[in-house]
Amino acid sequence: MQQFRQASNRWLSATALAALLMSGASFSAGAPRVEDLTPQTPAAFLPGGMLGIQLGGSWGESKQNPSLQQLTCQPILDASDFDEVCFFRTSTARVAGAQIHDGFIVRKDDHVVLVGTGISIKNAEDPLAESVVQSFQSQVHAAFQHTGDNVLFVKLPARHLTADELEGYSKKAPVLLLQLEAKSHELAVLYGYLGPVNAFGALTSD
Repeated sequence: MQQFRQASNRWLSATALAALLMSGASFSAGAPRVEDLTPQTPAAFLPGGMLGIQLGGSWGESKQNPSLQQLTCQPILDASDFDEVCFFRTSTARVAGAQIHDGFIVRKDDHVVLVGTGISIKNAEDPLAESVVQSFQSQVHAAFQHTGDNVLFVKLPARHLTADELEGYSKKAPVLLLQLEAKSHELAVLYGYLGPVNAFGALTSD
């Protein structure tokens, strides 16, 4: 488990993910928002998924994706939100037009619940980072929230949710989180369901 935390921290550092994901504040003006408790489907949120892998997709089939090379998998024994993580390398894959070299996918039961990777950048002012954000803006069908070094794409109900409603909603609501890692010269990209993304952030910050 410690190995998972150390490796995954390379893509996502400790942040106030709970506040960022659960607040629902500061969304871009005029962006569409759902009016009920039926989450947007991953296919509607990000058509084609990331690296051709879609949330909720078959774990076995997703592991056969030709973009995933040198797969190394391990069980996650002490986290109820996840069952297994697989790290991969890639020599040809691109995310939002930018080349990547490695990443990970996470399983719960028989389905993919998280896909993560990192895009190398020269510094915080690298135009590649802005280009990636703009590319996702054209691909993702949801509002986005910009907080510090984080950009979060998510589509939440307009009304305030109770704790029970949010718990159920977060299990199937897709989100895309971009986080600028200036010290490591990387733009972390995490695509997953809201609940697992939040749990992942809490897990890797321990």
